[in-house]
Amino acid sequence: MNRKLAVLSLVGMSCFGGEVVSAGLAPGEPEVTTYRVTANGKPVAIYRSMADDEYRQGYQESYYYFGSFDFSGECRVEVTSSVSLKNVQILPARFGLVPKVSSDGGKLEFVASKPFRISIERSGKEEALLLFGNALETDAPKAGDPGVVYFGPGQHKAGKIELTSNQTLYLAAGAVVNGAIVAKGDNITIRGRGILGGEAYPRFKGPSGWMLELRDGKNVVVKDIIVRNPWSWILVTAGCDGVLVDGVKIAGSRMINDDAIDLCNTKNVVIKNCFLRTRDDIIAIKGLGAGQGQACENIFIQDSEFWTDNANIYRIGFECDAKEMKNIRSKNIDVLHYSQYSGPQNFWSHAIFWLQPSGGMTLSDTHFEDFRIYCDGRDMMLLCAKMMLTSCHGKSYEVSGRVRNCSLKDIAVIGTQGEFRGQIHLSGRSSDEDVQGIRLENITYFGKRITLDSPCVEILKYVEGVEFK
Repeated sequence: MNRKLAVLSLVGMSCFGGEVVSAGLAPGEPEVTTYRVTANGKPVAIYRSMADDEYRQGYQESYYYFGSFDFSGECRVEVTSSVSLKNVQILPARFGLVPKVSSDGGKLEFVASKPFRISIERSGKEEALLLFGNALETDAPKAGDPGVVYFGPGQHKAGKIELTSNQTLYLAAGAVVNGAIVAKGDNITIRGRGILGGEAYPRFKGPSGWMLELRDGKNVVVKDIIVRNPWSWILVTAGCDGVLVDGVKIAGSRMINDDAIDLCNTKNVVIKNCFLRTRDDIIAIKGLGAGQGQACENIFIQDSEFWTDNANIYRIGFECDAKEMKNIRSKNIDVLHYSQYSGPQNFWSHAIFWLQPSGGMTLSDTHFEDFRIYCDGRDMMLLCAKMMLTSCHGKSYEVSGRVRNCSLKDIAVIGTQGEFRGQIHLSGRSSDEDVQGIRLENITYFGKRITLDSPCVEILKYVEGVEFK
């Protein structure tokens, strides 16, 4: 009997003191003193990323921070801060991580038993700490394995990294690789716990047009890497069929035009378990004429955290050289922060959900479900479906587009109400450039359900079949 009790006790101790894997800070990286983090007593390397002031152009060298580690079992995380944590907030709430703050406000701790991706905010989003607790890595390739391009721990000025069919690019934990990845072909995997950095390059002057370009490929995987300080669009697919983006973290917002993920003429996509922060759009679905104008379709986005400092969470359309855009679904998303308000009267307006087909293209069967939108008191459009003339490759369209059968369900705006109105704007341009079949179900602002008669709802000409439930 006593022997059984002893075994049970040891199992419990092993569970609480689960395994932690954390690489040291890469050589050449500045030591961060504003935060210190340990996981089950093991130091976690903290990196910094640039953040542009949201009201200025170019980029300014202010910073926020991030750290990443792997663990199993239960993990006690301790964060020490040079600034008081007495008013700290951990976003999002869905990971269930409740901090215990020391009496002097200098330290917090929490216990995690499953992977998480959070923002620890001492007093709003300024100088936030992004912390990523990952499941233990399995089946990692080794340097010298056939078909593997391998970057080990340390700093690497790689320039353009070109991949072809049946290759794997691996960025090991502790690696910081400054460069661009251009992958053309099938069965390509890009993975690892390392960092792909763009800080060595000025805006629009990287070794390739985009940081991570996937072109004309089938069965392409991007998994677990961290991307920081981009010089332009970040992860771009063009003419692809079959893309998985899983566990990717983006620490952007160094400058405008740093879209997180641009799906261009791409179909059969899954994006999941990602934390994406940029200054520009988070998810942009575009038609750039790739793949002979292939449709953007069968796109599934789930279980992720999004943060834009100066644009849209979703912009679907604008560049519309695609046969159509359809069957786009997003579920279980936390919007941690959004841009300042810019209404539908402005060409570059901002919204959580921007449906913007043009060039005669139809956008249909697009659905958003189970979103939590954290409000800091500022206003923002929730939904904008405004048919308007846009352009692609410098050529303006002569007609706009049309929206068919789209929905929002279980969308909750929470946090500080302040000046938030949450405009819902629907407008067509003609009988053939119109909006039909919009369903809004269980949309709540601070616990209050939005209806057709709510003052935030604006429905103009050439709009039919709007339903609130």
